Amino acid sequence: MLVNVSQLRERAEPLSLELDFAEEDLTIESDVCELERPVHVDLVLSLSAVLVRIRGRVSAAIKLTCCRCLKPILKSVDKEFNLEYSPDPEAENEGDEFELDYDDLVVGFYRNDQLDLSAVVGEQIVLETPMNPICSENCQGLCDWCGVDLNEGECRCVRETIDPRLAPLAALKQRLK
Repeated sequence: MLVNVSQLRERAEPLSLELDFAEEDLTIESDVCELERPVHVDLVLSLSAVLVRIRGRVSAAIKLTCCRCLKPILKSVDKEFNLEYSPDPEAENEGDEFELDYDDLVVGFYRNDQLDLSAVVGEQIVLETPMNPICSENCQGLCDWCGVDLNEGECRCVRETIDPRLAPLAALKQRLK
């Protein structure tokens, strides 16, 4: 959903929005994250000169996959955020380089007086998605030999493969017994 910044200039008060975004509406490019239900957002957009301020709350349920045992996990997201967007610094020609100040690193950018709210919301969901989601701290994962879920019981794998470089130490251990 695009918001026209010039329309914000014409308003005397901030713009309040309550929106729901389906997964196909958002720019979430993740193989490990999937929406369980539409994302609900409450937003207040205000304009100060050319700086667009967005104050909001995002609520979602995302389905992840445990990186240890590959079982599905349901994670609830309920996050408040405050963001600022300014006009994109224009380069003279496409591919030209320009210098950013430190203050530019904490501000997002919009182009052609258009701010994409679906990108803003998608970014908030991605920021709340763990890099390595686990179903519990005690998750033992899968056996790397046979693939059995070690949370459900022991496997019967015999793991006596010794790195050939460590074979002399193993022989020494046997002699000491």
